[in-house]
Amino acid sequence: MKIAIAQQNYHIGNFESNTRKIIEAIEQAKAMQADLVVFSEQSVCGYPARDFLEFDDFIRKSRAAMEEIATHCMGIAALVGAPERNPQKKGKDLFNSAFFLYNGEIKTVHKTLLPTYDVFDENRYFEPAFEWNIISFKGRKLAVTICEDIWNLPTGQAGLGDNPLYRICPMDELMAQQPDVMINLSASPFDYTHDEDRKAVIKANVLKYKLPMFYCNAVGSQTEIVFDGASLVFDKHANLVGSLPMFEEALQVFELNNDGTLDAAIIEPASRVPDKEL
Repeated sequence: MKIAIAQQNYHIGNFESNTRKIIEAIEQAKAMQADLVVFSEQSVCGYPARDFLEFDDFIRKSRAAMEEIATHCMGIAALVGAPERNPQKKGKDLFNSAFFLYNGEIKTVHKTLLPTYDVFDENRYFEPAFEWNIISFKGRKLAVTICEDIWNLPTGQAGLGDNPLYRICPMDELMAQQPDVMINLSASPFDYTHDEDRKAVIKANVLKYKLPMFYCNAVGSQTEIVFDGASLVFDKHANLVGSLPMFEEALQVFELNNDGTLDAAIIEPASRVPDKEL
C-alpha cells in the first residue's frame, strides 16, 4: 500500500482555498499511484478556528467543503481533518474529527484527548471521543488518531509523558482490533525543541505498539501560532524512515509493505497557493 503525506498551509475559514489545495494534493497523490493521502488536523477549516466553531455557518461550510473533497476520492482514499457535529444532546456540540473518504463512503474518527494548556483550549469547543474503531482499507486495518491522542505515553525524556495528563490512551483501545498501521493527523506548533519531542513521542508509540506510524503535521502560521511541518514516518522497528521539510509545503509517498517495513519514498513538492492569496 502506498501512503502519501500532504503537508500543507491552511487559512482559517478560507474554505475555497483550503479545499482547492487539498483536492490538488489528492490528484497529485493519485498520479503518483498512492492508495491513501493523509492531511493534517482540521485541514478543511484551518486550525485553531477557536470561536468560529460556534457559528453554524462556519460548520456548514466546513461540511460542504469536506463533501466536495469526497467527490474527488474515487480510486484513492483521503484522511482530512474537520469539525463534526455531535448528534447527542449531552456534551459539547462538536467533535474534532478525521474523515476517511473513499469511493463515496465517509467514515469518521473523533479525537479523544483535548488539550487545554499552552495555546490550546480544545475542551471549550469539542466533545472527546467515547468509542474507538479501526478503519479497514484494502486489507489493512488503520488506527487513526488526532494530534494529542498520541502524547500520553512516557518517552524517557524529561517532561514528556512522565506525569500523564489523561486517564486513557486511544491506541490502547484500538489495539484490541489488531491494527496494522498507526496514522496521526496533527497540528503541532513549533518551538525550539518540539521537533525532537515529536520524534521521541512517536518512537515511544511505535515501541509500545510495534506498528509503523505515519504522522502528518500542519505548516504555516495562524496569528501567534507557527506550525513547522516536519511530518514523520517510522517503521515498526522504530526506525525513522522519512521526515518532511520544516516550514515548507511538501507531499511525500511511502510504500508500506505487508510485513510493516517501508520502502524508500517518492518525493514531490505539494501544490502551492499563489502569493496573491496569502
